[in-house]
Amino acid sequence: MSTVAPAPVVEAISHAALGASALFQGYLSGDGAALAFYRWSPHAAADRAEAARVAAEAATARGHRDAVADVLAEQNRVWGCSDAVLDAVEMLRHPESTAVVTGQQLGLFGGPLYTVYKARTAVRLAQRLAEETGRPVVPVFWLADEDHDFAEVHQAAFANGEDVRYCNYHDDVPPETDRGAVGRIVLEGAATERALGELDRALPDGPGRADALALARGAYVPGRTMRDAFATLLRALVPDVVLMSADDARLKRLAAPLFRREVQAWEATEQLLAARSVELVDAGFHAQVAPSPVNLFIMGEGTRTQVDPAGGGFVLRGADTSLSPERLLGRLSEEPASISPNVVLRPLLQDTLLPTAAYVAGPGEAAYFAQLGPVYEAFGVPMPVIEPRLSLTVVEPGVAKVLDRYGLSAPDLAGGPDGGPQETLHALWRRLALADSDLDLDAAFAAARRAALEAVEALGPVAAEVDPALRLTVGAARRKVEKALEVLEAKTVRLEKRNHGVVRARLARAQAALWPDGHLQERWLGPLGVVARHGLGALTTMVDAVPLDATVHYVVRP
Repeated sequence: MSTVAPAPVVEAISHAALGASALFQGYLSGDGAALAFYRWSPHAAADRAEAARVAAEAATARGHRDAVADVLAEQNRVWGCSDAVLDAVEMLRHPESTAVVTGQQLGLFGGPLYTVYKARTAVRLAQRLAEETGRPVVPVFWLADEDHDFAEVHQAAFANGEDVRYCNYHDDVPPETDRGAVGRIVLEGAATERALGELDRALPDGPGRADALALARGAYVPGRTMRDAFATLLRALVPDVVLMSADDARLKRLAAPLFRREVQAWEATEQLLAARSVELVDAGFHAQVAPSPVNLFIMGEGTRTQVDPAGGGFVLRGADTSLSPERLLGRLSEEPASISPNVVLRPLLQDTLLPTAAYVAGPGEAAYFAQLGPVYEAFGVPMPVIEPRLSLTVVEPGVAKVLDRYGLSAPDLAGGPDGGPQETLHALWRRLALADSDLDLDAAFAAARRAALEAVEALGPVAAEVDPALRLTVGAARRKVEKALEVLEAKTVRLEKRNHGVVRARLARAQAALWPDGHLQERWLGPLGVVARHGLGALTTMVDAVPLDATVHYVVRP
């Protein structure tokens, strides 16, 4: 007889309690001042439907649907996919179809938990949009494989007891070294085995531990690229999303008009961004992205170099290589794969290639989209609805007991304005283990010692009346009482300290799980930790258990 696991218990807390920016809070709440910086509202079904219509018509007019679908079918077969995923790719050929897109950097062993949360949010939003509009809607995960910040992605973290344990991809090159596009890095044998060995030591125990290690070993294979390793693992974690890499000459060639306009009119792009940034600040918000002159990189073998303006042409930053506008434009047809967008143009590339009705964004991404409206308009690319991703903290049963025992919530264990995570932990421990204690052991034993010795002393004259020799016996009794009280006090103090240590250990375990090294759990811990504790399907179960409403942060107790 099979048993069904109980549904996770879900609670909600505000994003404000987690330190969300004023812009993000306003966007989530539907504040008009914040929504004014976006084309569509994520709170209105009518806006979602209209964004889908506009995106579908624009994609059909561009005439890229079949070419993009051909590339995606090829890519997803390489990374292993079901027939359902290939059917979804085929839907992109339909002139009425649209997409819900998200993406992330290629973090080691799947990156942080929110990578999976973004992908699952895209899947669920695509289902909702299809129901609302009757259109074919495809969830797509954009692999940010052209990013060159290897230091941000070379490490994975897992909570294990009171500790946060790390595993790293170590080779002979310092992590901060520019290696070019991270997705093109080929996994070395020794470095890969070291990382897998560290993963084995870092993962917590649980029924899915062997599966978690098997997934990692099946994906991170020496000789495979970082992109292919990440994609293979993400495919196993979120099997119903279409994966996409734009590091492909065929796709870059389709986007040549986008790059050509930036080469020819980069000053206009910079001015639009600068003006919108001022508007945001004047409205009481912040500008997430600092405008740069040219929003393009040139990629070479192990390099990704910023293009800077120089006189009437361009120069590669940190190099002697200069390029005339004509030469740079020539690369679009001769070497399209060597052109790479920065954070400003990447969304426009995405929405040039795909019929994007909605983009699933984290708080930082949502903020920089507030700056991009005028740029989208200038480039003639429809801006999608910006849908905040679902945000979760998973509270393991043991951690839940700690919170309940001491009347704490997840935000209580975060570092705050008075200090970092260790200061927060110490303050909680003092309050829970010491300040709230009604025991004053020093005073209690001092009073007991006085009372006991006074009682022995009071018996001295009585005993002497019976026999003067008993005075010696009274003195011996006094010493025995003193010794007995000393032993009892030492044992009591030792047990009290141990109990205080238990409290501190419990708090440390909860903090490591909920705020690892001072970071929100979803932004720091890897998804394979949840797989290890609960099994392969647990992540899908947890994310799908929360309402499709990103205006709050969910605390999930599996």
